[in-house]
Amino acid sequence: MGYPTTPPTPRAGFTLIELVVALTIFSVGLLAMAATASAISQMLAGSESKALAASVAETRFERIAGTACANRTSGTATIRGITETWTRFPLARADDVTVAVTFLSSHHLSRTEIFRSYIPC
Repeated sequence: MGYPTTPPTPRAGFTLIELVVALTIFSVGLLAMAATASAISQMLAGSESKALAASVAETRFERIAGTACANRTSGTATIRGITETWTRFPLARADDVTVAVTFLSSHHLSRTEIFRSYIPC
């Protein structure tokens, strides 16, 4: 007769291959999160610049609307590195006004946003 055999006891823990696969998946996930965070921060910086340009254009439209139709003119102004150029095209009962706002983007490149509005006389 042989010796009594005892069933093998299950070992607790993970194998080396399971750990390597888990670390690889975790690393890919972290890299994806880092890339996404970078893209989001660039988009936020760009939207801040566009909001500033829209605010400058809105202010210019309000100034033109507050001026009598006969005194409205086209022009250019530069304030704190932001250049705005507005053109006025007179219509029958309103003015077609286009405002181009040029500013430095988050990548330090010159960018121009164009806004257009009809201002009644």
